[in-house]
Amino acid sequence: MRVGIVTLGCDKNTVDNEYLAGMLEEAGCELVVDGEANGGGALDAVVVTTCGFIDRAKRQSIETILDLAERKRSQGNPRRLFVAGCLSQRYGEDLIKEVPEIDGMVGVGQFRRLTELILEADRRDGQSPDLAESPQVDIYRLMRRRRLEKTPHAFLKVSDGCNHTCTFCSIPLMKGKLRSVPREILLAEAERLLADGVKEINLVAQDLSMYGMDRWPDVRLPDLLRDLCALPGDFWVRCLYYYPGLVTDEFLEVMASEPKIVPYLDMPLQHLHPDVLRRMKRPFHSVKTFELIDRLRAAVPGLTLRTTMIVGFPGETRAEHEFVLDGMRRLRFDRLGAFEYSKEDDTAAAAMDNRVPRRVRNRRWHAVMQTQAPIADELNRQRIGEKTRVLIEGRDPHTDRWVARSPAEAPEIDGKVFIDSDQELPVGEFTDVEVTGAETYDLYAKPVDAL
Repeated sequence: MRVGIVTLGCDKNTVDNEYLAGMLEEAGCELVVDGEANGGGALDAVVVTTCGFIDRAKRQSIETILDLAERKRSQGNPRRLFVAGCLSQRYGEDLIKEVPEIDGMVGVGQFRRLTELILEADRRDGQSPDLAESPQVDIYRLMRRRRLEKTPHAFLKVSDGCNHTCTFCSIPLMKGKLRSVPREILLAEAERLLADGVKEINLVAQDLSMYGMDRWPDVRLPDLLRDLCALPGDFWVRCLYYYPGLVTDEFLEVMASEPKIVPYLDMPLQHLHPDVLRRMKRPFHSVKTFELIDRLRAAVPGLTLRTTMIVGFPGETRAEHEFVLDGMRRLRFDRLGAFEYSKEDDTAAAAMDNRVPRRVRNRRWHAVMQTQAPIADELNRQRIGEKTRVLIEGRDPHTDRWVARSPAEAPEIDGKVFIDSDQELPVGEFTDVEVTGAETYDLYAKPVDAL
């Protein structure tokens, strides 16, 4: 069978689809990835792994499903359409009702069931697709991963699900409770990734800081980090999605002392005003954010800090919004993204009064991004003249520049380092460069040995 795989949403979906791809390939399937799966070539089946986090992500998932359903109906290509992931976990019954072209559906983490549905599709012809079962985020054995893109970076999902009860968030409704992956499985998976040429392992979870707390009395993220860094080879480790409530001295010590861990931390704060954080029921609402950021920067030299903000949360006053803008100017985050509040079904915030009008939410979003842009621009320009190590990702065919990232740029969400070099640079390897120019989000550089 020729099976297309379309990945929408977060990095955890990328990992899940690589597990699925491994199972399908073991069953003898030929795999076609993302853009190619959306067009070009006859396909026996397409799987769309969906996101259901916020309105924009849900719309993208629905539009992708409808587009493929139309192609199936009008062209017979793909022959079969399957839907998986968060959106089908929450809204499976509605999707089946509205899109009769769907041949099979599973929710979160049901890789084996989805593989069976794809392989048995012809035998099940005419049967109604099953509704998604309960989410299954517990990884209890080492699974084969078939990497969908041959990039020099990969994601290692150390846990999934979430025990927090943030009032705006529907993730626990879609994924269930936190389940950490056993350390020996993660180390074996990391070894396979490194053997496959990966030079950067990005740790992902709903909340990295909670790793191990659901399963073991004495295994936490610092233990996992030490073990990962002890693996042989020259590679980076990057920590993404670490909540601020559990920043321990041990974690900071490991970050600062292990040379393989890049000095970069993605910490989703979502807001800065303590009253809004309480209404959001953030697990760290009592944390003194400004003091915490000072502590992080003092403990980890050269730290690059990324965060996200939600604007227009129910009841957010103009003063609370201005508090965020003032805090951004003071804290000067290296990277900052923002989202307009999205009302999610069955969450506590959906029932809150004092909703912020859409036009006000949009205006506040623009204010946040306009506040961040000159900060990012100035911080980037301060890097001109800096010598840094970068990971070469490829070549930009439009500019003929090499494309890379330094420790300060996470894959897929941050800017790039564009390198001018007449010589071939080793794609998938590290090289030393000097920064020669900067824009708001991107840098320009030359190899050190060419200067």
